[in-house]
Amino acid sequence: MKIGRVSEETGLSIDTIRYYEKQGFVKKPDKDTSGHRSYTAQDVDLLNWVVCMKNSGMSLNRIKAYTEAFYQGDREVCIAFLEEHLARLNEQKRNTEHYIQVTENKLNRFKAS
Repeated sequence: MKIGRVSEETGLSIDTIRYYEKQGFVKKPDKDTSGHRSYTAQDVDLLNWVVCMKNSGMSLNRIKAYTEAFYQGDREVCIAFLEEHLARLNEQKRNTEHYIQVTENKLNRFKAS
């Protein structure tokens, strides 16, 4: 799959995809017979996962460590990263639910007065 198609499927710009390659988040893809980057479905899946981790607050350093473990096939390290990240997301969810409740209560008091 060419980089333009990967960009469409991931929502990432071509420059961002190249940046992620340079940073080692994804392996540098093989080139096709015409010299264009040729990405695999696994590359696209990993790029989508990088976006998910980044958008959910994981630092780029942690993402890089995760992707290195992923490419090395170190399941235990990947599991540890994901369990830690999930715990952090669940804590954020609890906090957000609390903030929503407090805000709803405040809004209801304003509307009632």
